[in-house]
Amino acid sequence: MGEQLSRNGLAGVGILLAAGQSARMGQDKRWLDVNGLPMALRVAQAVNGAPLTRHLAVIRADDETLAARLAALGFETIANPHPERGRASSVACALAALAEAGPVMITLADLPELTAGRVGSLWRRFCEDGAQDILIPRHQGQAGHPRCFGKAHVAALIAQGDAVDVRAYLAAHSQSVRFWDVDDPAVIRDIDTPAAYAALCRRLAHDA
Repeated sequence: MGEQLSRNGLAGVGILLAAGQSARMGQDKRWLDVNGLPMALRVAQAVNGAPLTRHLAVIRADDETLAARLAALGFETIANPHPERGRASSVACALAALAEAGPVMITLADLPELTAGRVGSLWRRFCEDGAQDILIPRHQGQAGHPRCFGKAHVAALIAQGDAVDVRAYLAAHSQSVRFWDVDDPAVIRDIDTPAAYAALCRRLAHDA
């Protein structure tokens, strides 16, 4: 991939983590309706707002329909053979699919209020800052997503292999973490429970 500058910013890979088990939701939240679109696809559209050179989505092995829908949005899909092992296993799958280390942006598929504008602004900010560190959006003191990682950090995470632990890595490299404070709760509004989804539906109905 390489760190090649283009008109739109730094070359990079957008990674969408969409293999979760939805344990607290009680149903597959990736397919929950969000203004006429399944949640995972709505987030994928937002990720497309960033000027990235490659888009990867980690899904489950039996997600043929989701794979086809994501492919129509320009995503390559990777099957996580062990989604029951949690988010870290999906990160490991995505990193293993990279031909070489380079800047990446990692997004969760349960943040349906993210917009293409917000995601694009985050990536451009990361590029303007040199794309070497780790950039995390923050709302009212709470760290959110997507999260951007520079080449050296991606290389270090790749080296961890299946034992990759992003949370521990961030704690150990806090001096490299930069926060971007935003007046947008979408970066922290992950939808994990029926109550959270009901609240989302109320917000969407109010804004309609």
